[in-house]
Formats: sequence, C-alpha cells, structure tokens
Amino acid sequence: MKSIYYIAIMVISISAIAYAEKFNLEQLTEMAIKNSRNIEMSRQDLEAAKYSKLSSISNMGPKFSTSGKYLHWNEPTDVSFGFKIPPQFQNMGINIPDRMHVMDQDTKDISFTITQPITPLYTLYNVYKINKLNEEATRLDLSVQMRDIRYKVAEAYFNLLKLQKTRENLLSSLKLIESYRQMTEQFYRNGMVQKDDVMKVEVKLSQVKNALNEIESAISITKTSINVLVGRDKNEDIELEESYSTEPPPFNLSLNDCIDRALSNRLDLKSMQLRVDMLKAKRQTTVGSLIPSVVGLFTYSRQWGNSFQPEESWFVGASLSWTFWEWGSTYFQLKSDSHQIEKAKSGLAAMSDGITLDVKGAYYNVKNSYSAIESNKKSVELAEEVYRIAVKKYENGQITATEVLDAENMLTTARINYTNAIYSYYLSLENLKRAINENKEDL
Repeated sequence: MKSIYYIAIMVISISAIAYAEKFNLEQLTEMAIKNSRNIEMSRQDLEAAKYSKLSSISNMGPKFSTSGKYLHWNEPTDVSFGFKIPPQFQNMGINIPDRMHVMDQDTKDISFTITQPITPLYTLYNVYKINKLNEEATRLDLSVQMRDIRYKVAEAYFNLLKLQKTRENLLSSLKLIESYRQMTEQFYRNGMVQKDDVMKVEVKLSQVKNALNEIESAISITKTSINVLVGRDKNEDIELEESYSTEPPPFNLSLNDCIDRALSNRLDLKSMQLRVDMLKAKRQTTVGSLIPSVVGLFTYSRQWGNSFQPEESWFVGASLSWTFWEWGSTYFQLKSDSHQIEKAKSGLAAMSDGITLDVKGAYYNVKNSYSAIESNKKSVELAEEVYRIAVKKYENGQITATEVLDAENMLTTARINYTNAIYSYYLSLENLKRAINENKEDL
C-alpha cells in the first residue's frame, strides 16, 4: 500500500510540471545573456573603449582656447617727463605735455589661441590605433563571454533533461518491481518461493525509492542553478521544452575541418592577435617620443585701457621642443616593448595550440558519444528481452528472485544509460560548437 501511495505522489509531482513555465535552450540562453552581470560589465567596458577611441581621435585635431582678465588698479597711470619745452620751441609748434596718460584704472584683455600638433601626430595616431584595437578586442571578448554562457546554459539544460529522464526510468522500474513484489507475495502464499525472496524484492523496492529521492533533490538543485544562471527567481519552478531526436544524424565533419574552422573562427584567438597589434602600436608611441615636438600656433589678442600696447594683435608661428638626452630611458623602454611583443606572440602561439587540443578533445567526445547512443540502444533491446525471459522463468519456478531483480536492474540501467547517451551527445555537440565558435545546427 505504501508503494502505491509513493507512486501516486510521484505521478502527482510530475503532473504538476504542466503548470511550470517551459523554456527551450535558445530562450534560456537569451535570458542568461540579457541578465548576466558579467555581460553587463563587459558591455560597459565596450562603451568605455569606444569613447576612449573617440577621445584619441579628438586629440589629433586643433585645440581652441581662450583666456582673459579684468584688473582694477589703485589709480590710473600717468607719465611725467620732468621738464618743460622752452618757449622758443613752443612758438615753433613743438609741444610736449608735462604728463601723459598711459593706463586706465580698469584694464581688460582677451585672447584666442589655436594650437595644432604636427610631429606629435605620429604618436597620437598610434594612441588612436591602440584604442581602436582595444575596442575591437573588447567586442570580441564580449562575444566570447556570450559563447561561454551559452555552453554553461546548455550544460545545465541537458543535465536537467538527463535527471528528468532518469526519474522517468526509475518510476518505470518502481512499477515493475511493485508488480513483481505482488507476484512474489502470491507465490510465497502458495508455497512456491521462500520468505527471503519476498524480502529481496522489498529491499530492491526500498533502494529504488531512495534513488528517486536523490534524483528529486538533484532535479531541484539543477532547476535552482538554471534559474540563477538565467536571472529568474531561484525558487520558481521551471520546465524544459525539447525537440531532440533519439536518433540523431551521423556526424560527418573531419577532425582537420574542425581544427581549421576553430583557428579561423575562434574570437579569443582573434582578440589575442589584436592585443599583439596593440603592443606593436605602443612601441611606436615610444618611438614617437624621440621625435622633436613641433606645434603650430595662432593667437589673436584684444586689450582695453593700456596705451602702451596695441588694441588688437595676432601672430602665427610654431613652437619646438626636444628632449634629446635622458640617459637611455626611451631606448630601454623600446627594448622592454620589444620583449613584451615577443611574449605576446608566444602567448598567441600557445593559445593556438590550446585551441587545437580543445577542438580535438571536443571532436572525439562527439564521436564517442554518438557511438554510445547505438551501443546503449542495443543494450536496452537486449535487457528488455533478458527481463522478459527472466520473468517467464520465474513464473515457471526455474530461477530465483535474485536473478529477476538482476535482470530488472540491468534493464533500468540500460534505459538510463541510453537516455544519458542521447543528451550527452547533444551536449558534446554544443561543446564542439563552442570550441570552433559556430552555432550551426548541422554539424
């Protein structure tokens, strides 16, 4: 009676799934990317990189500036010459005043200046190049993060499908054992089997119930992890939509095709190459510091209240500055930049090797997973036949309860392995897509 009650509770819990919101893999992936804090931080990094690039472009153009002042002096300024023109000279029309007004008590001036870097443009262009490359690398890094999130979601998605199918298989096992228990009890009442046969069935029934409890806990934990991953409330129920064939088409890509695609498509490899280019551009900025700095100038000035200066003035020219001796500082920096470039190139080569190994592992995992589907399918067919024969023999008193339980355990294990093999194959495909950075469904 307890077993029937337990089965009823399990059936009710499964029926409740219909009320949970359902999602497919693509929907979960979109939610995870949309709600990921790491993705949001990377998007902010991308925006910052974009504006840094725009700032470096602006630094190459002319700069306009203005300055001015207003001064209130304690008194106006007059100049006294200290002598008078003799009368005979005055009669000749030569007259110089005793005092001359030079400056008002309030004076004002304003100036406008335009400066245009000339030789510094070499350095400024390389700074712009660094920021442009950084923007591109940051965009690629963002895409890599999205690719990794997709795989994390797929991993949780297929793990939950595995657990749910395992629960279904265990429930089927529970029903088989329950019917077998009733048959064994009837045989015991008729004196056809011993008491220990009934006890063995009871033990097996208890073991399956414990396994179901463990699976239910694992399902609950996995659902919570998916909710956290995609940004839903961790206590919300969730159910998965699936449209994956139990007989997937053969996997036909060769290992070399996969490796070639990966080396061509992998965004992290492209990002690393951009960072090598950034270091090269940085070295050029160091070279630029060796060039004398020539800056073009234009200034217009206007003043009021000072008779010693023209009211308006302007000039055009250039300024030059050059630090020609700094005890080898720039030379040593160039050496340091060169070694950093070589280090980055070695890292790029190491990443390429790592990608090759990554693809190779993912490729053989797909091949082995595909082979496992067929072998486990045959195991299920054989286990079903073994169990059918075992039950018949038990009914005829030819074998013991232990042998029937072994056959049932073999059947349940084969079914679980078969469904796990199917979902492991699709997960391995997702891993290969990650490794070669392709989303095509026809791999």
